[in-house]
Amino acid sequence: MRPEPSRRLAPTARWLWRAQGLMATVAALIAAGVLERSVGGGDAVWMLLPIAVAAVAVGLVPELRWRRWRYEVRDEEIDLMHGTVRVTRTLVPMLRVQHVDTTQGPIDQALGLATVVVHTAAGATTIPALEEAHAGRLRDHIASLARTADEL
Repeated sequence: MRPEPSRRLAPTARWLWRAQGLMATVAALIAAGVLERSVGGGDAVWMLLPIAVAAVAVGLVPELRWRRWRYEVRDEEIDLMHGTVRVTRTLVPMLRVQHVDTTQGPIDQALGLATVVVHTAAGATTIPALEEAHAGRLRDHIASLARTADEL
């Protein structure tokens, strides 16, 4: 049995996910406003929805995600473990890596974060919310290991 991966994402990842949760809260506020206008009722029951979304999406989920997200890059594989409620463990063999890149959205850029995307024939696997410089080094390291694995 392999040991669990030990590398964590950047602590700033929690702020990225909080910002995303805040956007979900805004969407819930809009939905609550639409429901209030269309259904009516005159009470504030529809406003409980955005408050619940905010409590979960901004308060609870980012912390749980950050605590559970782990990764490890080994010579022969990339080991990922993540999840909020259900924990998923993924092993990506270096022999299967076709190419690797980094991406940044606007919020990532503002926080100095980047995501490493590992592409295989089966699809893409991501390691999100890494410090920008570290993401670049990790991308290069994985690409180097994939080349080495391919030469075997």
